[in-house]
Amino acid sequence: MNNLRVLRSANVLLLLTGYQMHWFDSKQQRYRISLPGVVNVFVLACIYAACFAQHFQSSAVLKTLLDVSPFLSGLTRLQLLLSVKVFSYAVYASVRAVGVANELTVSLPMTSFSGRRSVVKELIAYGLLGSTFVVLFSFGLYIGYEMDFKLPPLKDIMIGAALFLPHLVLAGALRFYNIFAWLTRERLAQLQTDVDELLTLSQVRTELQLVAGGSNAPDPAAAPTHLDNLLSQCEQLQLLAKHFSDFFESMQHSLLLLLGFNAHCLLFGFYSYVYYSSTWHILFSDRQQRVFYAGNACIYACIGCDYACLLLAQTLLEQQRLRFWTCLSERLAQSSALAKPMRRVVKNMRDILSDAFRFKFLSFWRFDLANFILLLLLQILIIALIVIYHYLNDAILLTNERFDSNDDDE
Repeated sequence: MNNLRVLRSANVLLLLTGYQMHWFDSKQQRYRISLPGVVNVFVLACIYAACFAQHFQSSAVLKTLLDVSPFLSGLTRLQLLLSVKVFSYAVYASVRAVGVANELTVSLPMTSFSGRRSVVKELIAYGLLGSTFVVLFSFGLYIGYEMDFKLPPLKDIMIGAALFLPHLVLAGALRFYNIFAWLTRERLAQLQTDVDELLTLSQVRTELQLVAGGSNAPDPAAAPTHLDNLLSQCEQLQLLAKHFSDFFESMQHSLLLLLGFNAHCLLFGFYSYVYYSSTWHILFSDRQQRVFYAGNACIYACIGCDYACLLLAQTLLEQQRLRFWTCLSERLAQSSALAKPMRRVVKNMRDILSDAFRFKFLSFWRFDLANFILLLLLQILIIALIVIYHYLNDAILLTNERFDSNDDDE
């Protein structure tokens, strides 16, 4: 896998989506501010401002939304207000995260590896980076087909873009985290291989010394090269753990903000689906209904794809940490296999792995598969309760209106 190529590809994508203003310099192996990146963010901000202003102009779409459902209209306004903060914070947070990412790239080897497995690993990295865009493009292609590839009015496009652009920018934080989590996982796997080979050589040398010297214990200073190499690997592991921990600290608020923003989108999607399928669909033709259902499904598919990539990257990183820790524990269980100085270093490495790469959001919520799914289920439960409350409340109001109408007729 070519780490440089992966980082460059991620950088280009995040530059185009407005999340980053920095260019990844492959020679210096670090991010630096770039004029095209600044201009791109400025242009996107101007486009967003123009689209934002359309929400305060007379619009048939917004008026229809207000007449049909004041609650959905309120959600749209709330989304609009949140999007301003989201867009501003995403740009600010990306600048801060890039500084930490520069330290992390120092701990990641940029040498490329050939072979079938390396190609597969690089493809996985690109999947973590761009799979959501493939899903979005597929739905967009289908919706375009249903609309005979005719664009809606420009004003309606700008109204939708004002709601979508900040989400697109903020989602870059998730992709940025995914890429570095995957590269860190590969670095851990490489360190495990190097350490395992080093300990195997040391064990073989110890056994040969025991055979040659009878029952005498091997001299701990007999293999200084192995010990020095192991100390070097321990330092690299410690630096990698520290830099990735700092990287997570700089990214956690962006990821939490994206979770909240996605929850708001899910509420909008669930609410509109329930009311559309039960009542509003009679106002639209069959083709328009298919467009609505495809657009509604696109919300869930894109959010689900983002979460799947995030959980996959984090779970693979955690599994590799556990695999490395288990390997070191098995080495320590062999009491006569290692000299005392090397055992101390191996214990230090195991202690580092016990504490590192086990992150908590806001220092209390553990970031792993089980807790993340539990949070999503809690979000879905709250969204379902809100939708059910509004649906039953509207049903009760409609029933009361019918009773009042019957009383007037009598």
